[in-house]
Amino acid sequence: MKHRLHLVALATIVVSMQAQAQSAPVGEPQKLEKVQVTGSLIKRVDRETPSVVQRITSEDIKLSGYASVTEMLRSVSAVDSSSVGDGTGTGFVSGLSTISLRGMGSQGTLTLINGRRIAPAAAVDINFGRGNLINVNTIPKAAIASIEILKDGASSLYGSDAVAGVVNYVLKKEYNGVEGSVEYGAAPDGVGQNKQASMSFGFGNLDTQRFNIFGGFEVSRRDPVMLNELKDRGNLELMNRYLIAGNGSPRFSADSVASPWGNYYKLPTSLSGSTTIDGVKVNNNSTVGVNYLGTLPGCPDDLRVGAGVPKRPEWFSATTGSQPVGMCRFNSDEAAQAISKQDKFGGSLRGTYQVNDDWQVFADLMVARTRTTETFAPQALTTTLGTASNPNVVTWPKLDGTMVRYPTIVLPVGHPDNPTNGKANSQPVQLIYRFADIDRQDIATYDAARFSAGFVGVAAGWDLDSAFIYSRQNSERVRQNQLRASLLKDAIKNQTYRFGQVNDAAAIATVASDAIVEGNASIMSADLRASRPWFDLPGGKAGVAVGAEFRRETLEAAPNEAYQSGDFVGLVANGTSGARNSTALFGELSLPVFKSLELQTALRTERYSDFGNATTGKLGFKWSALPSILAFRGTAATGFRAPSISQISKSYMSSFHSFSQYRVVDPVRCDVTDPKNPVSRTDPPNSRDCNVLGFSSATPNPGSLPTTVAANPNLKPEKSHSFTLGLLFSPFKNADLTLDGWYYKRNNEVRVQRGVDLLADYAADPATWGDKVIRDSDPATWVVDKATGKTIPNSGPILMLVRQYRNFNWTKTAGLDYELNLRLPTEQLGQFTFKVDGTLTKRFDYKILSTDAPTVAVGTTSSDIPKSKVKVTLSWKKNDWSSFVRFNHEDKLKASTTDTCLSSTAANYTLLRDNALCYVTAKQSTDVGLTYRGFKGLTLSASVLNVGNQYGYTLNGPAAPGYYDGGSAGQVGRRYNLVASYEFR
Repeated sequence: MKHRLHLVALATIVVSMQAQAQSAPVGEPQKLEKVQVTGSLIKRVDRETPSVVQRITSEDIKLSGYASVTEMLRSVSAVDSSSVGDGTGTGFVSGLSTISLRGMGSQGTLTLINGRRIAPAAAVDINFGRGNLINVNTIPKAAIASIEILKDGASSLYGSDAVAGVVNYVLKKEYNGVEGSVEYGAAPDGVGQNKQASMSFGFGNLDTQRFNIFGGFEVSRRDPVMLNELKDRGNLELMNRYLIAGNGSPRFSADSVASPWGNYYKLPTSLSGSTTIDGVKVNNNSTVGVNYLGTLPGCPDDLRVGAGVPKRPEWFSATTGSQPVGMCRFNSDEAAQAISKQDKFGGSLRGTYQVNDDWQVFADLMVARTRTTETFAPQALTTTLGTASNPNVVTWPKLDGTMVRYPTIVLPVGHPDNPTNGKANSQPVQLIYRFADIDRQDIATYDAARFSAGFVGVAAGWDLDSAFIYSRQNSERVRQNQLRASLLKDAIKNQTYRFGQVNDAAAIATVASDAIVEGNASIMSADLRASRPWFDLPGGKAGVAVGAEFRRETLEAAPNEAYQSGDFVGLVANGTSGARNSTALFGELSLPVFKSLELQTALRTERYSDFGNATTGKLGFKWSALPSILAFRGTAATGFRAPSISQISKSYMSSFHSFSQYRVVDPVRCDVTDPKNPVSRTDPPNSRDCNVLGFSSATPNPGSLPTTVAANPNLKPEKSHSFTLGLLFSPFKNADLTLDGWYYKRNNEVRVQRGVDLLADYAADPATWGDKVIRDSDPATWVVDKATGKTIPNSGPILMLVRQYRNFNWTKTAGLDYELNLRLPTEQLGQFTFKVDGTLTKRFDYKILSTDAPTVAVGTTSSDIPKSKVKVTLSWKKNDWSSFVRFNHEDKLKASTTDTCLSSTAANYTLLRDNALCYVTAKQSTDVGLTYRGFKGLTLSASVLNVGNQYGYTLNGPAAPGYYDGGSAGQVGRRYNLVASYEFR
């Protein structure tokens, strides 16, 4: 199909060139107002092209009530929630926002400014869907004239990444006057405040003075939101009932044994076996078991067992060991942050000079800084006990594919903080401890700069457009005061850090330092685009556009030395370094075959220095079956995505990995005689043996497994096909309906090899795959064969997997976009507008291995794509007043636990089922807004989002702690926004 499409496009261009040779000379240019629409390089009078383009104006953004442009874009039905949000960080990135269309990830969605590329964030995120990270929150809102979302494949015009579509930020280009704006938003109780101020100015008239200077700046601050500030949101009581019914602890309870007033334990020779305590059999490796000795002094009553914390809380099962009286606990929720603090500054300046009636030159500069500060609970080294012979209980991966093995905190006899000193039972103790005097923040700073200079003009009947672009993003991520293995070991030996006390900065520096990753990314490009009316056809003048582009891209992200060496406890380093060049030639034709029929075709070929060539094409049509009443449109396109620099060039990446579909067992260490109840073969049992990849529904759940990820210089580009077919229907003057069906298929997808596949290969052929499955080499951890009584060599627990980027199979998605507009103008009551716009996604399927059955993922948390997403808006305008009421809806999502919830007789799942909570619940909210323009130059707006304070989009209970899209503004619940702007012309 791909080659046929390219041949058709090429043949169309050749035939058109022949027709041009026979056509009459081009006449005088028409004096019609023409515009250039995203998805086409040819200027046109009609904004409705064969492609589907959604346009959002600066006025729409200003009056929407959303706190940021990113929040507004995520409300668009074609945008899915797999976009990265800046409200909370991940192990890889923090403080940036990306946009994803159709579930294809940010690497399948091309982001442009004024139709040209911007540099990606200088960061590495190995998750599928984030090969390229275009940080859109560095674009100042005040500089945006409009945002155009192209909803079909556009690689034939724009090249790599435009697989699912294009988001084009069109900046303001000319302005006269001064405009200032202030904005404030928060929840009704003041939680989650957002403050913003901007100013724009411009002077000069291109028609009379031949120049215009336009500029502006914007500053904003988002206050942090702690999770405990959201206790009253939704129904926390119902969530806690579910947690208690499953023998878990409720939220905001003292559920952690690692406290700032450390609990100390014996250092036994073995942790095997169990001991009966208060009538309950408790495993000896339990932190409430026989090895507990006591707690360091100072624990406050509200965290101490026997005072504010009961010995046997109501949620304990009959087989759960009691908490020892005097033990100190920690409430991690009280220290958890829901939304991070963010400060932003952005500015832009543009100068335009009208050389003559035909030529115009311009230069513009845009700069921005985004600084996001996330606060974490104090760090705990471990909550696992060790033994005298094997105190190593903390492991994490290094970049060389080996593991760091680190002991629990052991205070020897004579250490000033060992509470057994001078007593009859004087002994070394191991300490389960939380470093409360060491503040932990994750500070991500992104500095963006974009300079462009060029010209537009007319020569020999051609409209010319050329620009030089230099775009750069520098980043710095500082994880403050992270524990370092080498320092902590020396600090215990030299007694420079005191446990259970408040240490000064000098003492803290003996155990912790900052983990820093610095990066920079750049794009430098030069292009020339030319378009013109070409020859006569029955429907009018054909249009042609041609162009050429050269682009150089660089990407580098480098952790500091201690980070790269693996010295930070539990942290995994990620970095990359690489560059590439690419050159491209492209062309487009618009053919008005008849007055009612327009054909469009485009072709692009380019060469990359690191993997080779790519050629893509596109065909489109628009047929006005009943002029001004009914039209049909459609496109067929091929696309591609070049492997990102971090995937194909030098890179070093580590991560933690899990698998959410079913339990994966270690074939060496797990007894599966009873497949429904696999049992670890060791004493004490190792939770990793029978749940290697941390399947969330299995108990016990050891969590995710450390892995390292290798780049692959042999990666091939992803390739895609897309099709759209739609209609535009206007049965009468004040009614419009558009329906657009779409289908995308992406092949050769670049993904990180899944751990489940690697372990399956290993089970079938241990000799070939054994070096990719890293086991504990300590013979003390090896399994004893019960039949022979002999130790099985190299049978230690799995510590880490070594994975690689590879090309896998495909993803397919299809659905329908729809929009209905009804306008009811009345002389007395004003003008009413009723708008419905949404997306119905019928399928989102993917296949990773050729031997796999396709995974049907629409409406599940595997894709985060709801089957239906829709907004219904009623607007009103009369004289100086306008208002809106907006209803938002997204369908529920099936979670990995849903099937169990729907069938299980367990008390916790029964509770969820009885309350219709087995799914990630549907997201529904109502927004209202009001605007007044009765004062000269002044606009006042007020809006309330989520008027009903509804808590959909939650899992295991409609409450803020269960909000599925953590870190987003929706987690705050009801919130209001006030805007005042003044314009002087």
